[in-house]
Amino acid sequence: MPWQKIAFEVFGGLGLFLMGMKFMSEGIQKVAGDRLRRFIGFLTRNRFSAIFVGLLVTALIQSSSATTVMVVGFVNAQLMTLTQAIGVILGANIGTTITAWLVSFPVVKYSSVIIGTGVILRFFGRTDRIHYIGETIFGLGILFLGMTTMSKGMEPLRDSPSFVSLFTMVDGHSYPSILLGVLIGTLTTMALQSSSATIGITIALATQGLLTFTGSVSLILGDNIGTTITALLASIGTNHHAKRAAISHTLFNVFGVCIILLLFSPFTALVNTFIPQDADLTIRTAEEATRYGMAIGAKPFIGPHIAMAHSLFNITNVIVFTPLIGFLAFVATKIFPEPTAKRPKSSVQFSHIHYGLIETPSVGILESEKELYAMAERVKKNSLRICQVLSEERDAGVAAEKIEKNEELIDEYRTAITEFLLSLSQRSLSRDDAAKVGNYITCAHNLEKYADYIANIVRAYTKMKSQSLSFSAPAKETLRTLTRLTEAYFEETLAPLKGIEVDSRVFLDRATARKKEIKEQIRTAKMEHFKRLQEKICHGDASMTYVDILANIDGMVSQVHNIAETLMLAKFSGSISS
Repeated sequence: MPWQKIAFEVFGGLGLFLMGMKFMSEGIQKVAGDRLRRFIGFLTRNRFSAIFVGLLVTALIQSSSATTVMVVGFVNAQLMTLTQAIGVILGANIGTTITAWLVSFPVVKYSSVIIGTGVILRFFGRTDRIHYIGETIFGLGILFLGMTTMSKGMEPLRDSPSFVSLFTMVDGHSYPSILLGVLIGTLTTMALQSSSATIGITIALATQGLLTFTGSVSLILGDNIGTTITALLASIGTNHHAKRAAISHTLFNVFGVCIILLLFSPFTALVNTFIPQDADLTIRTAEEATRYGMAIGAKPFIGPHIAMAHSLFNITNVIVFTPLIGFLAFVATKIFPEPTAKRPKSSVQFSHIHYGLIETPSVGILESEKELYAMAERVKKNSLRICQVLSEERDAGVAAEKIEKNEELIDEYRTAITEFLLSLSQRSLSRDDAAKVGNYITCAHNLEKYADYIANIVRAYTKMKSQSLSFSAPAKETLRTLTRLTEAYFEETLAPLKGIEVDSRVFLDRATARKKEIKEQIRTAKMEHFKRLQEKICHGDASMTYVDILANIDGMVSQVHNIAETLMLAKFSGSISS
């Protein structure tokens, strides 16, 4: 028995299968882009739309684990209720069955043609969209190639008595063997972190005649339990709302498996009704091998039966549990009740950043936009405070303390947003998404620099006040005017982060014009100041502070213009995309 050859082919085939899944998922996400983000927003309407969204998103990204992790992130950020999350998870369980159907049909034989087609579209397509479609088709071909490689690698195992006897223990003819199959399926999926990979292995084993249909069904049931581990891992360190969403996924699948185990024989009989051919028909003669295009000992019809069993299990589960979403939420709430004592809050609460969203970059970018706006709102508070300080509308010492404290939180925002976006940049991104990542990292830096200039101003001003110095009336009025203009310029520039639709060309032209206008007024202010110094109107000791404040306001204006450019994606074109 060529064990080394078998191990290499099975291991390599599994690697190709998983890589194909990755390419296909990322390609589809790039094609979907903003549509995926808008579509996920649709799920907040009712439980049925949530189920539909979960189904479609998972069918697109080919990973129920990614969808579920994303949902845990949404619940953690309180962007989705627990009942909405459960609806999406129900739909995700149906969406993930697409993979089993893909690998169960003879189309896997044409993997080379599919790979070639994907490569041609990827390298010779005229638009990014065609490139991404090419990546998706290429991923599908690699997935099929991995499936074929695994299947061929397992072929010699049919002649190994010890290996065959191992799988005869999972024949599904008795409850102990069914439960053993459930256990093996659960552990395999937990280890591989991919239900699709477990299904692929099951179909490959069954097609080579190493598994009976009923034994395969028991493995599939275990696969549905094992896939919940990903969401549970993603919920570690999240709030109790997110933990409830993760445990709901586990409860749903475990309850569903228990129901099917009680009705195992009727369930397999129902599957055979939908797929009439004999699932366990085994090719015995050379004539049959020629007719079905498979080797002697193979089972030509078992693949579609397994795919149907997987789909029927999840569809039945959704039908049974849709009316019981409230009950699932109730049980999850009992498992993870409201904390009796509130934990101390960290210095800043990030509502939207959750690393589970990295699996779906287009959604992660959308959430980073919301976090950027939250950061901008904190910067705006300091912007208003410095206007009030220089207008002598509030005490400089009290305002300075609040500005300094808020400045620390702004620094934390910049660090968290940058780290999150850098993690996203390690994923395979579309050109547009890559441009957004680069620009948003720069935007966070610009917002922090704007806040730094404000801190510089308040420090200089309070130092001057501590020396019992003050500006002349014209200087005070000039600073009041310039800070108000700059604050209004900053507020106007935040429009895209508020979700306001703008024409990029008009927006940038307006931002550039405003920058020149305010900078010209700063230059004029400096000239008038020097004239007042000559006329002995301004106090010499306060002069340096005045010039320093003007320089910082000039820096604020430059940062606002930079922010405008980043929000219009003008700093980076997206050439760093995959």
